[in-house]
Amino acid sequence: MKLAVAFALAGSVATAHARGSFNEYGTTTQDRPATQLFEASCDVDIELRGAVAAITMRQRIVNPGPGDLAASFELELPRGAQVTSFTMRGQHALLVDAKSPVIEGGTSVLGVDPAVLQREGGDDYRVVLQPITADHDVMLETRFVAVAEPRGGGLRLVLPGRAAAGRLTACKGTFRASAGPGATIKKLRIDGADAGTTRAAFTVDARDVAIEVELDLHGREPILWTQTQPLAGGWNASLVTVLGPRIKPPGTRRVVFVVDGSRSMDLVGRHHVVKVLHGLGAALPSDAEVEAIVFDRTVTRVFGELRPANPQNLAAIEAAVARRGASNGSDLVGAFAKAREVIDGARGQAMVIVISDGVTGDIDGGTLTRALGAKTSSVDVHAIVLNPASTASPGAETLRSPVNLFGGSFVEVSVDALAHHERALAGIEEWLRPAWLEIAIPALGDAIPKEVRAGSGFTHLTIHRGAPRFVMTGHGDRAFTVTARPAPGAPVGALAMANVEASAFTTTVDPGDDELARLAPLVERARAAHPVADAGHAFAVLTSAGRVAANRRAVVRDGGRYERVIALADPPRKLAVTASPVRLSASAIARPTLERLFRDQLQPKAYVCYQRALGRNADLAGTVTFQLRMGRGEVTEVVLGGLGDAALDACLVEAAYQLTPPLPDFTVNADDQTIANYPLTFNRRADQPMIVLGDADSSSPLEIDSIQGGVPRRPTRVDTSTPLGRLRPSKSP
Repeated sequence: MKLAVAFALAGSVATAHARGSFNEYGTTTQDRPATQLFEASCDVDIELRGAVAAITMRQRIVNPGPGDLAASFELELPRGAQVTSFTMRGQHALLVDAKSPVIEGGTSVLGVDPAVLQREGGDDYRVVLQPITADHDVMLETRFVAVAEPRGGGLRLVLPGRAAAGRLTACKGTFRASAGPGATIKKLRIDGADAGTTRAAFTVDARDVAIEVELDLHGREPILWTQTQPLAGGWNASLVTVLGPRIKPPGTRRVVFVVDGSRSMDLVGRHHVVKVLHGLGAALPSDAEVEAIVFDRTVTRVFGELRPANPQNLAAIEAAVARRGASNGSDLVGAFAKAREVIDGARGQAMVIVISDGVTGDIDGGTLTRALGAKTSSVDVHAIVLNPASTASPGAETLRSPVNLFGGSFVEVSVDALAHHERALAGIEEWLRPAWLEIAIPALGDAIPKEVRAGSGFTHLTIHRGAPRFVMTGHGDRAFTVTARPAPGAPVGALAMANVEASAFTTTVDPGDDELARLAPLVERARAAHPVADAGHAFAVLTSAGRVAANRRAVVRDGGRYERVIALADPPRKLAVTASPVRLSASAIARPTLERLFRDQLQPKAYVCYQRALGRNADLAGTVTFQLRMGRGEVTEVVLGGLGDAALDACLVEAAYQLTPPLPDFTVNADDQTIANYPLTFNRRADQPMIVLGDADSSSPLEIDSIQGGVPRRPTRVDTSTPLGRLRPSKSP
């Protein structure tokens, strides 16, 4: 999380200063990078309790003179961290309204408020110190809380680096950890280097520092921790942590890559597919044998035989995928059937690794499992789904079915992460580890992942009424049920209260305004018990000078109005004009586009098919109906209601698969599929073949805006009472 400023003026968006910037300003000194003020010391203390890190940072800011100067600076905290306390000269800041009025000029009655820590939009924070007297210093203490990431058989926390130059010094840190039940700490690592088992020292300079806790989990099933704090009125906040033991994958001799080469994968990028293939190939056992299957509408084996998984053969697979042209159609069932040929008769465990964007035809998972047709004890299925932009796999449930039955893992990866983050593939070997599947915690519903790979896990924060009751079910080789056990106490209440809304404190699905108003006092009590700087609240250190300072502090602490008193106005920020955000539109293919697609591409090819068919049957005539499933620029599936002439019907299906729907732009398009039924009527007039075009409807298959979290599945209906047809949305039964 970055602590920075972001003022918005006249429709422009402010840009943050450079990483870890530290500025000074005064009555006669414009805002500038600090040259007089400097940070004399910085200390960081981290205590990891279960999955929650409680962090304290202490800074000493010095003004050696000659004159008084104020300061503003940024901090960078771990991702997702929340500031829970801010102290200056031992005086604790109060949580106040972030939009409090500002009064310039302190008096003998009321002095100047010396410091404020404020968050202004997103994760941006800034600390502002009013003038520090020459030859004096100030001590600051900032406390924050963060959640460690389950990864690599343990927990991981990354501290962002500080400015490479300037008046900030390197931070000296100490780290301690205590595990939850069912786990013991095997070792601590700082930037990959072993650092003991109980306590470690580190230094934060210009580079990020990765702190890792390797855990030894007892047993061969995932463990479940809870860390709970009461909020107010019987409501509690709980952080739920699930960790899977780092079990090695079974010895695997036969490995089959099943790679989607259809047109929708152009949005993923062939180079990203090759990058994933390369990483997975490097993670295979040295004695493995490998084959690859590339599919679109057709299914092709790369070698036609099993070959050793050496660098030369793995490179040949990458080259075959890179040079194959993209076509419409996704015969995933045929690809699984071809994989069955490769793994049939394998000794020991085989592995099928599917790499796809999850855009498939209208198939169910049972069809895939039947196509693979293996014993559950003889094969693992690993589904690697690559998601372009902000999309999610429309065929996730279909791909999960063989994983759930045979075992393996399901992994979704953002292509943006592959493109912009060097470490995106750092843990790729974990993708091929066994997983516990169909994970469910009824109290959390669908908010949690459905799989936990060996050595990985997840955390989930929830607000609930009453005592926590978390029970997890799932299966690996066998079914299991795990009851949550309490991990060491930690300040999870502050995590829950960041940007919280009153609706979190009710079980009503859609609470009305009256109910939300009644909940407001409850929310304020919870916020007072667990203060946190968020979009609406800041930490302000109130002045202790003046005759009314003590009374003012008591009033503000009890909820009274706060007005910030300053000696110098906060320095302006440098602004950069940014373009207005683009509004997201529905992505069902527009009616004019469908009409052009069918008129300009489908009709000419269908005409040629009909001419050929008339040479075999001069009386052939009638109406055919195409059902086309299109998504992400690909015709994924074609179903034809034909005339019964096998050659004509096959030619028409091939013609439909030659269409080229437009590729979406995910900066403006949502992600869904269009399902269209389109009729063409064939007849003869004056001994000449003729085709009567149907009618395409852009709003067809469904009202896209009403769809929540899925792809349209119901096709459009066609009125066949006239050869022109008419596309209309299907109605729910």
